[in-house]
Amino acid sequence: MPAPDLTPQTPGEPIASTGTTTLTTPLAGAIAVSPAAPAFNAKHNGGGRWKIWSTTNDDWFSDFIAAGDGAKAQAETEAERLNAGGEPLVLDPQRTSEPAPKVQASTGNHDATTLKQAVLTNDGWLCPEPKAKD
Repeated sequence: MPAPDLTPQTPGEPIASTGTTTLTTPLAGAIAVSPAAPAFNAKHNGGGRWKIWSTTNDDWFSDFIAAGDGAKAQAETEAERLNAGGEPLVLDPQRTSEPAPKVQASTGNHDATTLKQAVLTNDGWLCPEPKAKD
């Protein structure tokens, strides 16, 4: 005797139906149609973190990570946005898309013994020196 088909359930969520509907067409007769599975899902990553996973290749999909209070809701909202055709979140950790900050060189003479911190001059960095002991 085969085992019955079991449906996994998440506590607190309503029990889902079987997920298939039957359509009747005049030419083909009765056809069972199941709803399309979403391409992206929010999955718990441990420690209160949620990530977006692709159901097509079962791999982490984007740089989106939600943590803390409301992380599950944020992850589910992001998965719905991606399933609706939105672009994935991709971070730029090297900040190659941002212009380099402009450093202004200091001009004038500086006494290295009176400096409190390093100063960029036209000739390069000038670092503070300790005062000589007598």
